[in-house]
Amino acid sequence: MVIAAAIMSLGTWLMGWWTVPVVAAGWAAVRRADRSLPLAAGITAAISWAALLYLPSSVGAVQHLAQVAGTAMATGPGPLLALTLAYPALLAVSAASLMRALLPPQKA
Repeated sequence: MVIAAAIMSLGTWLMGWWTVPVVAAGWAAVRRADRSLPLAAGITAAISWAALLYLPSSVGAVQHLAQVAGTAMATGPGPLLALTLAYPALLAVSAASLMRALLPPQKA
């Protein structure tokens, strides 16, 4: 899980958001027998993006943007940050679930 989070964070930072579903699908292809993998992939994706948001170089900018955008949307910064972390989680869960559905079951 730690390795997947590191790959998702680094991939997102270097190449973009689409690396999250690619890593989750690859993880699901390797660990097809693990029924809880889509949930683990979603949690991992949210953690990886939270790590990116709270890098020392971006903390002030993220807090300022969340405050301004949250105020403009009349929600505050909390729900906006929660939705920001829900996006990669949903991408990862969807990709991992789809990969598990498309591949034949792994033989024990």
